[in-house]
Formats: sequence, structure tokens, C-alpha cells
Amino acid sequence: MLPPSTNPQTPIPAGALDGLTLMRYAHIYRARSSGGVEQYLRHLNRGLLLRHRMTILQMHLTREGETAEVEIEAVGLGRILWIPVPVRQSASRLADLPARIRFLAAQARQPEGFNWPAFLRSLSGGHLRYPAVVFSDALPSLLQSQQVGLLAFHWLNYDAAALIAQARRCSIPYVLINHFDNQRLASPETRAWVRQATAIASVSSQGLPPELENRCVNLSDAVDTEFFSPTACSAEVEPVVLLPARICERKGHRDLIEAARILQAQGTHLILSFVGAVESPALLDELRQAAAAAGLAQQVRFLGEISAESLRDAYAQCSLVALPSYSEGLPRVLIEAQAMAKPVVAYDNSGMKEAVIDGETGFLVKTGDVQALADRIGSLLRDPAQRLRFGQQGRAFILRQFAIPALIQRHEAFYLQALQPKPAA
Repeated sequence: MLPPSTNPQTPIPAGALDGLTLMRYAHIYRARSSGGVEQYLRHLNRGLLLRHRMTILQMHLTREGETAEVEIEAVGLGRILWIPVPVRQSASRLADLPARIRFLAAQARQPEGFNWPAFLRSLSGGHLRYPAVVFSDALPSLLQSQQVGLLAFHWLNYDAAALIAQARRCSIPYVLINHFDNQRLASPETRAWVRQATAIASVSSQGLPPELENRCVNLSDAVDTEFFSPTACSAEVEPVVLLPARICERKGHRDLIEAARILQAQGTHLILSFVGAVESPALLDELRQAAAAAGLAQQVRFLGEISAESLRDAYAQCSLVALPSYSEGLPRVLIEAQAMAKPVVAYDNSGMKEAVIDGETGFLVKTGDVQALADRIGSLLRDPAQRLRFGQQGRAFILRQFAIPALIQRHEAFYLQALQPKPAA
């Protein structure tokens, strides 16, 4: 496990970022209580605004019927401007084409009349080529009108091109912070944007493309250990294996159902609890069918998205947390689980090594090895003493490594470095 590489040798003083207007591009939902990036930015924005007189322009995705107005939230010494960005998702671009055009036309309607130039630009852009339309066309104009001093991308999507181009025209530095598997930084679609960025960061140092190993900063993650505390709620009452992750491909739900089938055949009783927003209804139906086919219809619970308080209770009441995900950045749910003194079992890929001490706070198994996944889960279910020991060691590990103040300091140092004038070429 490699420590974050951005711990400043001297603490950044409060007020060092006073006067800065920071725009964040991130595919987040403001009201979502789960979601790793949502929680990451919630802690980060609040921590920064408690120490600096800043303005943060926070993009957030909105669905049909949600407010399209910019809202201002006062926080600490500064404020957050919540910038709504409508999104429309479809399984088939061709079948959805008429509805998609109507969606774009609705965005072009203004109180003063229909904005034909904006509508035609949206048709000629990428909005008709991708499964999800992200209508962020208003963001580039905010760079100048809001006097943005730094642009931070927490995601790269086709619509980022216009925002990056405008930032470069206005000589506004932009940074990229990757919250996912670091191989995304090597994709052909993002390679030019990554190369042109003023600075690059990630939440894990694992799997970086070779050309970024000496350039990418490890900002890591953090968790509120006072909120996620085992003393905050009641303890487990039955053998529950919790998977707190969105219902989407590659999070490992199928593998965990198969591991539970293996354990049930061996006589090990357990309940599977799936907690998280449903991003793929088709996958949810498939998982229900798989559970029934395995004879686990009554043992597999789909709880959907729940509040942070309910998630904390779910951690407390489970026996262990499993995350057989095929791709992660630095999995936040494993950090939260260990803060709650729960052992964890996960596939060994991406940033898992930085979130778990294998053999001390949980187990890492080869990605895709369902038998090994079942074996490790079964051994923990049958050994309460080991679960207790791993849980205590996990809590101590999180207190040492993932404190919120350290996360804030790492970001402050990262931003100040990005804002330094660059020498002429």
C-alpha cells in the first residue's frame, strides 16, 4: 500500500486560496447520498470552504423534472454555485433519436424565444452520437462570466471538449483528477486532454500508464470516521454479506451470488445484501433471476439506494463487506467498511491494494476467482474471532491513513501548484 504522494511538508495555511473561483466538472447527482465521487466532493468542498474564501462552481446532473436553476449555497467562508446540467440516457440511440432531438430543442427554448444557433450547434456536436446526452453547453460561457481561476475535471466525457477548448482560449489552467481505474488515463479518447492538462491526479497510484508515473499526483480519499464509527449503531444480528455498490456491470454482483451458491451448498448460511442505486434495470432483473436459479431468492436482498445513516447501519449490522469489482479507483466503500470495524473481501485489482491490508484487515483474491471469493467469505463467517481482529485492525488503519483534514491539505497543495505561473517554453 503506497501512501499519498502529496502530503505537503509544511501545512498549507488557511486563506491561501482566498479569492479563487474553482469550477468542477463532475458527473454527480446532488441529492445522491451514496456514490463515491459524490461523497468525495461533498467532504472536499466543505473542507475547503471552511478554510478559504472561495467560490466553487459545482456541476451536477439533473433528470427530467428537476430544477434547471442555478442555486447558491453558503458554506463556511465561501459558497457553492450548483450548476444544473440536464442528462438524458437511452439504450438505443437510433430508437431514441426523435425524443433526443426534442430534448435538445427543449434546452434551446429561452424566455426571449427559441435559440436557433444554440440548437443547431447542439445537433452538430456530440449529443446525437453517444448513449447519454450531457447538455453542458452553458458551462464554457461561465468560465469568463464567473472569472474562473481553475477548472477541475473529475470525469472526462465527449462534452468536455468544448469546455477544455474554452479554458485554453482564456488561458485558464485545468487539472484532471481521476477517481476510477487509472487505465482510463491511457484511453485514446482522453489521451490529448490528459497531455494538455496543467496537472494530473488520481485516488490511487496503482496501474498508472508509464508516461504518467512521474507526473500523476496521488490525492487518495478520506472518510468521516466520527460518522462511520462502530459505536454509532447496533451490531450484527445475522450472517450478512454486504455489497454496497451501484447495480451496474463489473461491480461483481453476479460473482457474489455464485459465491453464495457455493457456500450454501457447503452448508454455510448467509444473507446477501445489495445496497446501491440501480443504474441498469436489466441487470437487476438478471440478478433476481440468478438468485432464484441458485435457490437464493429469499437470501438475496436488493435494498436500492439508501441514506448515509441507513448505509452506516447496514455496515454495522453485517458480518463483512464484499466488493468483487472488476475495476475500481480507490474503493470508498471498503474504507467506510473498515472505519466501521468490518472485515472486507475484494478482488485484487486497480487500487484495492491501497484500500486493504491483505491478511490484516481483510482478504484480496484473484479477480474473477469465484471459488477463492467463496472460500475467503466462508472462512470469515465461520471465525468470529478473526472477523473481530480484522475489524479492529481495519479501523486503526483507516484512522491512520484516510483522515479528512489530510485530504483537504493534499488538494490545497495540488491546486496551488497548478496555479503557479509556468515558465515560458
